[in-house]
Amino acid sequence: MQNLSPITVIKASGIKEPFSEEKIVHSLSKSGLSLDAASQTVDYLKKYLKPDITTSEIYSNISSYLKENAPMENYFNYGLKRAIMDMGPSGFPFELLVSDLLKLNNYKTTVGVVTQGKCVTHEIDIIAQRENNKYIIECKYHNTPGYKTDIQVALYTYARFLDVAYVQKQNNPHDIIFPWLITNTKVTSDVMSYGQCVGLLITTWNQPKGGLEEMIISSGLHPVTLLYNIPKEKIQVMLDRGLVTCARLRNAMQNGQVDDILNQDEKSVILKNAAKICKENE
Repeated sequence: MQNLSPITVIKASGIKEPFSEEKIVHSLSKSGLSLDAASQTVDYLKKYLKPDITTSEIYSNISSYLKENAPMENYFNYGLKRAIMDMGPSGFPFELLVSDLLKLNNYKTTVGVVTQGKCVTHEIDIIAQRENNKYIIECKYHNTPGYKTDIQVALYTYARFLDVAYVQKQNNPHDIIFPWLITNTKVTSDVMSYGQCVGLLITTWNQPKGGLEEMIISSGLHPVTLLYNIPKEKIQVMLDRGLVTCARLRNAMQNGQVDDILNQDEKSVILKNAAKICKENE
């Protein structure tokens, strides 16, 4: 397989780089496609390659192909990053998603906690606890492709942690308290260096060990924004009601909580798709 070509790709950040079949195949393999299926997808994509093609155009072409030629779960997994960005502009749906992911990993979580620090009052995105370990979590959500979470966010997150942790420790002296930054994008190298220096835990889209992307795929907690055959205005109503994942939506449907939003045909399609991607552990 040829790895590089003279074709240049314009990334969302505006940076140009040579088109790489290897990168495309790697991305497709993360969605669960076999090597043969990924190679066939790249062959299809080659028909649409042109000088200075954008990553958005590549995504659209591959997505269209997968929608018609791959299992639904592979199509959903490939479109996951874009679907997360479509959950905005508010960051609250992302906080609910992160909270659900942590619950599946045996954390007890509370979202949107207003708590007193040593100096001022803070609203913490998520406070999570597992045994005696407590985590003060900042969820930094972005809905712009190519954006990186910068050092200002890391500094802000750690400063809030210091103020809140002082009081938390006074109230629960046996707890070991950690700061944690979770974002749906990449972070700058300064953020990683700072985190290592001060002990700030950092989870990005693909770090550590697959990051947020792998957590979502393995858990089956896919966002409702992947449901391309449901009108966007209905998706927005679901997000506003906190039905941010297909798993949450499926449970709400079973309890009759979305009868005012979805018709029977839409419910049937959602249940069919949810059965393929939602794990039975939510």
